[in-house]
Amino acid sequence: MKKRIVASLCCLGIGGLIFAFGDLLIDQENVIFKADLEPEKFASLTTSTEYLWWAGRGFLGVALEMIGTVGLYLYLQKSKAEKWAFAGFLFTLTHQLLGIGVFAICYFLFPAVGHLYQEGVREAIPFAVMNGALGFFFAISLACTMIGLFCMAVAVQKSKLLPAYTGWMALLGFALIPVPGVIIQFLANSIWSAAYFQMAYYISKTAK
Repeated sequence: MKKRIVASLCCLGIGGLIFAFGDLLIDQENVIFKADLEPEKFASLTTSTEYLWWAGRGFLGVALEMIGTVGLYLYLQKSKAEKWAFAGFLFTLTHQLLGIGVFAICYFLFPAVGHLYQEGVREAIPFAVMNGALGFFFAISLACTMIGLFCMAVAVQKSKLLPAYTGWMALLGFALIPVPGVIIQFLANSIWSAAYFQMAYYISKTAK
């Protein structure tokens, strides 16, 4: 069991690196949230090859996150913080399931809208605007992330099975993701990646 938990947490750490280096593929991902304000930039970005790699890597990253989340919960489930860990597990897993939808929208819908805009179909842009249902969907995904990681951070601290700072470090990394800037995006994902690698290393050295 120990080896499987360590491996699953390493998967989570690798997922973070995939997101971190993937963010270096494009200049500014926040342009996808400004289709109505900067349609030319939106279309130029979403129809590029680099963007498709950026969006496509999200599916792999989220899958690795799911593996790691299951492993972390299995490690914490027999601790005195099991209730917090279970709540964190449910919210984080919900975020990851929604995340697949988020990247599906990014990979399939946004490039289609971008191509239509470049072909002169200006009426396509409203389908990529963050007002209404689309923005609500993205907001729910982010909210589930923050709630889930907060609960898991509390569980990590209360369980005393892992360094307390690692749970809060993971939360900090994800909290920085909405902040604009390629370097900030890289650092944000690197921070939560490092948190899970640290958990894996700690378990490998201390757990029986």
